[in-house]
Amino acid sequence: MLLDAAMGTALLQRGLKGRAPEWNLSHPDEVLAVHRAHVAAGADLVLTNTFVGATADEAAAAVKLARSSGAVKVGGSLWAGLRDLDQQIPRLAGADYLWLESAISLEQALDAVHVALRATKLPVVITCAMRSAPLQQLREAGAALAGYNCTPWPQGAEAADVIKPDAAGLDPQAWAERVAAFSAPMRGGCCGTDARYLAALRATAR
Repeated sequence: MLLDAAMGTALLQRGLKGRAPEWNLSHPDEVLAVHRAHVAAGADLVLTNTFVGATADEAAAAVKLARSSGAVKVGGSLWAGLRDLDQQIPRLAGADYLWLESAISLEQALDAVHVALRATKLPVVITCAMRSAPLQQLREAGAALAGYNCTPWPQGAEAADVIKPDAAGLDPQAWAERVAAFSAPMRGGCCGTDARYLAALRATAR
């Protein structure tokens, strides 16, 4: 399954300023344009523009926009370290997965998974912004899928279900060749990547 590329950096490049989830209401066309660009490049799953947490209205708009993109699946995105994670998670009930991102420690990742299992019936995905993480331990804690995001080239990634590295200063083709070498069944891009990177990954992975 091809995942999407970066949302936040793409919207900043479009000149938007302020708090990202607000743009689901104030600039929905811009958010949808990014989603659709990713889908056109081959993404099967897109993540909602809710990483930093969203109000109920912002979250509902985010899920609707992601659904409107034409993607096969939608992941409800939240940073694993949000203090109000238990309040944020139910707002993304309309997604197909609860997608917890960028955990920076095993403790934070485990805490996020435990909170999620109490707050939702959606399958829980956890990705870590660490060079190495005990992914099997996260699955044993209840995560349906575990992997990495943001960290360019994690160690021990052969055990990952999900890989979403950042651009790491590479051009789309060089990045795609490195990502295609991973065996993770779900691959996409994080900060600095865009539709060009996904298109290159789709072609290279074939």
